[in-house]
Amino acid sequence: MLGNAINSPEEKIRKYIVDHNPSLAVLNLDKDEPLAGIIDSLAVLGLIGFIEPEFSIELSPSDVTDENFATIGTIAELVSRLPQTKA
Repeated sequence: MLGNAINSPEEKIRKYIVDHNPSLAVLNLDKDEPLAGIIDSLAVLGLIGFIEPEFSIELSPSDVTDENFATIGTIAELVSRLPQTKA
């Protein structure tokens, strides 16, 4: 992961996924690895619960699509384009 800051959205999302699914650590998930078949819908709900407070955003049902949650990279792109909510 050359060039990725430890605090980048991609790295935080990858770390969350691996921390909550330790068996995935051996996969060395990169930002373009398809998540379909790797994480299930329950894991996606947990990921949403992590993303919203971590990045101070609110996801609407229309944000939670297969396209937006296809890879770590697409999730990070979603996070970066949504406005932050005021704390």
